[in-house]
Amino acid sequence: MSNELIAKLRRENQSERTDLAVTKEAADEIERLGQDLERYRKALEEIRDHPFEQSNSPRLTDQLWHFVRWSKATARTALERSNDNGKSTRTDKR
Repeated sequence: MSNELIAKLRRENQSERTDLAVTKEAADEIERLGQDLERYRKALEEIRDHPFEQSNSPRLTDQLWHFVRWSKATARTALERSNDNGKSTRTDKR
């Protein structure tokens, strides 16, 4: 829902005519969101039903291993930095 519609729905002391207009606008927005949700659900089902043909691709395997090595190196660096920061903090407190 748009922010303006939400603001209209939350406001008090509006006339009945305005309340009817806001209610109709909200119903239209809810219907549009329902249609969007159904479209997204169908798209996800189509994606799920596609076979993953590249699962044995050498290039994909290389990319995955590169990601694993990069993740390990990043984690190692972060741990080393946190240990270094912990040591300098402990030294400063003594």
